[in-house]
Amino acid sequence: MLDILGQPPATLALLALAIFMGGTVKGIAGIGLPILTMSIIFTLDLLPAKDTIAFVVMPILVTNVWQAVRSRGWTLTAKEHWLLILIFVPCLYLGSKLLAGMDTKGVFLVLGCIVAAFAASNMWKPDMEPLSPKTRLWAGPLAGVTGGLLGGLSTVWGPPIIMYLVMLRLPKDIWVRSVGLIYLTGAIPLAGFYWANGVLNPSNIYLSTAACLPGIIGVLVGEKIRKRINEDAFRRAMLICLFLIGLNLIRRAVF
Repeated sequence: MLDILGQPPATLALLALAIFMGGTVKGIAGIGLPILTMSIIFTLDLLPAKDTIAFVVMPILVTNVWQAVRSRGWTLTAKEHWLLILIFVPCLYLGSKLLAGMDTKGVFLVLGCIVAAFAASNMWKPDMEPLSPKTRLWAGPLAGVTGGLLGGLSTVWGPPIIMYLVMLRLPKDIWVRSVGLIYLTGAIPLAGFYWANGVLNPSNIYLSTAACLPGIIGVLVGEKIRKRINEDAFRRAMLICLFLIGLNLIRRAVF
């Protein structure tokens, strides 16, 4: 049977379904595309590990551009989180330099436990007060440092930044816009890093680029669903995603 983009048609269909489902979750909650997509691919054993990572690189980049630019008021969001972003990018680079000499399993385990506990506690006590302006002065930069270092070490920069944004108690549309913009600032250099170290290469970049189409379609579907749910339902969905991210980090550490 003739392969398409280096994959049999059946495998290609399953990959498209995986990225579509990941995009749908991202359209709803602003997060979750890589974790859901890669979990499905690993479970079905569709691609080797490095090719799985490469597969989601371009969809992550494109969907974050979509959510950051398409949302109204993204320039205001950039002004709101400029210090976090300014710190996040160089720390991402620093973390990538530290990667070779560190065991990320311990990082995954500790971070996974913290993230899962944080999400569970916020679901248990949903009426916690948002961070005060004084606390935000140090909490935002701390999220940028932690997210950047962890992103460089493990490609997982989301949880610390998500936890910070959760504590701001943002409305759902501003939440998605903020996540999209901050993630975009990490996705661009990380894509370049993957290209430089060969994870993303001429043999798999076309498949990753093609995956942007079902990914964006999934995001569009998710955005329509988000418009139909209220703020409380959105918050619960986002916290469930964060809890699952924590469990997945623990799984990666243990297995």
